[in-house]
Amino acid sequence: MPSKVNHADKVLSRIDRLDRQSLQGYLSGLLWERKQDEEILDRINEGILILEPHGALKYANRNAFLWLGFQRFFKGRTPLAELVEEPSVHQFILDCLKHPAEESVSEFRTLSPREIYIRIHWIPLTLDEEKWILVRVINLTEQKSRSEEEARLQRIESLIRLAAGVAHEIGNPLNSIQIHIELLKREVGELVPAKQKAFNQLIHVIGSETRRLDQIVRSFLRATRTPPLRLRPDSLNQVLEEAVAFLRYELEKGKIKIQLDLDNTLPPFLLDRDRLHQAFINLIKNGMEAMPRGGELKVSARRKEKLCVVRIEDKGKGIEDKDLAHIFEAYYTTKEEGSGLGLAQVYQAVNDHGGRIEAKSTPGKGSIFTLIFPIRRERLSLPQPRTGTKEEASR
Repeated sequence: MPSKVNHADKVLSRIDRLDRQSLQGYLSGLLWERKQDEEILDRINEGILILEPHGALKYANRNAFLWLGFQRFFKGRTPLAELVEEPSVHQFILDCLKHPAEESVSEFRTLSPREIYIRIHWIPLTLDEEKWILVRVINLTEQKSRSEEEARLQRIESLIRLAAGVAHEIGNPLNSIQIHIELLKREVGELVPAKQKAFNQLIHVIGSETRRLDQIVRSFLRATRTPPLRLRPDSLNQVLEEAVAFLRYELEKGKIKIQLDLDNTLPPFLLDRDRLHQAFINLIKNGMEAMPRGGELKVSARRKEKLCVVRIEDKGKGIEDKDLAHIFEAYYTTKEEGSGLGLAQVYQAVNDHGGRIEAKSTPGKGSIFTLIFPIRRERLSLPQPRTGTKEEASR
């Protein structure tokens, strides 16, 4: 099949002999083909740009405009570098134009028009002795997010396993100390009464502190042992109501007014009631601790198509930017007596449900935690075919 270019050359060679109708038909065909080509390029999951050798933009598909952040309608022969606002990408284009015949690849985290990760592939081309530049833009945001998510979860799991191991090892000498305390009590019983009283006081202090340390270790071990996920169709509204009811006394004592705003259209879906109950308690307690002098706490749930969105918003002291990026990391805490496990467990619970959690905070004004869950239902089994007699089957 002859190429479009060869066909165009043939038409141009005899254009003076073509009648008006034939010429119009040919031009209409070219326009239709161009429109089809552009439609196909717009559906490709990459940004595609064609540049002249000096960098003027000749064509860009939809994704190129979206990811590089410039207007789709631009004046002809506008240099691409002038259209791109992101400084790092702008500089990359300028550097490539200094050596237009060399292929180049680089990755960027852009903030304009929004935060995404992209890879730009600069490819010089020669077509029919004409030089062009093909620029491919590949969106790596989902891939990067998935990698970061996996790395974060691995860090959390590793730290929790390490802590559980340390707590277990501490438990053994604690048991030994308690046994020797009992032996000391027997030995002290053989002393004269005057000395017994002094020794018994010391033993009592050692014993009570050992028991307290043992209780801390046991609580720590319970916190690090994540139970297996048990998904059942359940009402998330009820889980939120029960979490608030569980903390009602503490909320009233702390002079915190809570507003519970639930969506009655939210259907039951697959969730682990116990895991989410604990996650909501951790988040509500966080909000309470952010408002030591009292305040307002808002808990809401909304259905958005196939998603459930839970928001827990406080009017407390907020979180500093330097801390906000680390709050879901295990053992990272800004509290004097905090374990740094509460929000890590919340993050793990939400992730195990196939959801995600986001945190926004303004120091001095408060914080908002947004939890997004997929509304998953149980898959119904297909009805079994009914067996019958040959007469029934033949009907």
